[in-house]
Amino acid sequence: MKLKLRDKQLPPVQLRLVVPAELKERLDEYVGFVHGISGREVETREVAVEMLEQFIASDREFRRWQKRNQASLQKGKLNDGQRGAQINGQVSA
Repeated sequence: MKLKLRDKQLPPVQLRLVVPAELKERLDEYVGFVHGISGREVETREVAVEMLEQFIASDREFRRWQKRNQASLQKGKLNDGQRGAQINGQVSA
């Protein structure tokens, strides 16, 4: 049996934003649509969170940017670790 460890999730944070009235109406309409096809009561918040998660997960350019950014951070960490401390002109390990 393999033990599947889950990444430690950060606690939820509250995000407040103002959206145009037309968007709020469309979100409410979408909530009604989800309820109609699933038979499940959902809140606008649940739908909006899922939409944001899926939007970010599906953005290919963002994922490429993340990979480039993480690679440059890794490279920076490696360079910092290889420098070592200098004392009186001597490099210490």
